[in-house]
Amino acid sequence: MLNKLKYYLPNIAQSWLLIIIMTLVGSALVALFNFILAQIFPLLSTTIALLSYPLLFIPPGIFILFSLKKLFHNRLLGNNEPPSLKINNPNFGKLGAGISFIFLFFLVFSINLTTEPLTYWMGTPDFLEQFMNQIQDNKLSSFISVVLFAPILEELFCRGIILRGLLHHTSPAKAILLSALMFGIMHLNPWQAIPAFILGLFMGWIYWKTHSLWATIFIHFVNNGFSFIVTIIFPELPTHFGFVDIIPNSYYYLIYAIALIYTVSVILIMNKNYDKIIPVKI
Repeated sequence: MLNKLKYYLPNIAQSWLLIIIMTLVGSALVALFNFILAQIFPLLSTTIALLSYPLLFIPPGIFILFSLKKLFHNRLLGNNEPPSLKINNPNFGKLGAGISFIFLFFLVFSINLTTEPLTYWMGTPDFLEQFMNQIQDNKLSSFISVVLFAPILEELFCRGIILRGLLHHTSPAKAILLSALMFGIMHLNPWQAIPAFILGLFMGWIYWKTHSLWATIFIHFVNNGFSFIVTIIFPELPTHFGFVDIIPNSYYYLIYAIALIYTVSVILIMNKNYDKIIPVKI
C-alpha cells in the first residue's frame, strides 16, 4: 500500500475532498467510537479515547485506496504507466542530514518564539483547557497520541500525500500555502489553526526543498514534544502559555531578537544549500 502511494498525486479539488472526509467523516467515526467506549468502559473511556486519534485517518485512507484501485484499473485499460513520486526521498544538498536536523531542532523553537505574538493574545477556550487537563491526567496515552501518532500520521497525510500531490499540479508557492491552510483547517479551531498554519508553511517549504518526510516528522515531533513536556512539568502554567510565561521579562526581548536573527539566517543558509527540490511537473 505505501509503495503504491507514490502514484497517488491529488490535485487541489481532491486534496480539499480528503480534508473534508477526514474532518467530517473521520471526526464522526472517532465520536462514535468514544461514545460506544464510554458505554462499555466508563472508567477507562478518557484514557482510551486519547488513543482513538488514528481513526480520523481511516475514512480518507479508504478513499485513497479506492482511488488507487481506479487509477491502476485505468492503467491496465490504457496500458500506460501513471506518474509517480516517492513520498520520502531525502536530499539535504550541501548541508547534509546531520547539520540540517540540528538546525531544524532549534528552528522549531525560534519560529515558535518569533511568531508567538501573532497568536498569544487569543487565549484558550474551555474545550482546550479540558484537553490540557486530560493530558496531565493521562500522561502515557497523551504522549502516544500527541507526540507519536500526530507527527507521523499528520505528516504522512498533509505533506507526504497532499503537498506532494499539489506540487505536481501547481506552483510550489501555491502548493505550500494551500497545504498549510488545509493543515490549519483540519484542527477545526482558530486557537490551534493559526499556529498550525504557520508551522505548516515552514514544514511545507522544508518538504519541497528536501523531499524528506522524516524532516517534517522530526519538526512536528519536537514541536508537540516540547508542548507536552512543558504541560506535564509545569501544570501551574496557564493553558495558553507561551515563551513569555517561561522566559524572565529581563531576557525575553534579547532572546526574541536572537531567535529572529537565527530563524532568518538559517532559512537563508538552507535555501542556498538545498539544491534539489521536488519537480512541479512530472
